[in-house]
Amino acid sequence: MNVNYLSEPVADYHKELDACNSLFDLRVFVDKWKLLANDAFEVAQSMTTEDWPIFRKGLKSERRGRYAGDKWTERYAAILLPEIMFKVSMTANQFHCPWGFAYIRHREVGHIIEEYNIASWRN
Repeated sequence: MNVNYLSEPVADYHKELDACNSLFDLRVFVDKWKLLANDAFEVAQSMTTEDWPIFRKGLKSERRGRYAGDKWTERYAAILLPEIMFKVSMTANQFHCPWGFAYIRHREVGHIIEEYNIASWRN
């Protein structure tokens, strides 16, 4: 995955997430997005086939604007909005700049570190 100054990946991420129809699809999806969503990748890898209907029901509820509950959020929120995407989105909104610009700037100043094709937030 290549992030450039004009990248706006969050909408694409959500569209692809909504298109997942099975746990296998979800795992393939998050593997593709591993650079920006490693926390989602880890959650998806830990899920079982019994988790899939619970996740899907909560995701549909969230998409309708209804809170899926604390238990669901604690378990699956990283898939809904991964940490890197969330924090970079906050910066992009605050400074009215493209998401990619905010991401690259965070990487330049050392807030985001990319190792082994995985981005992580440095505290």
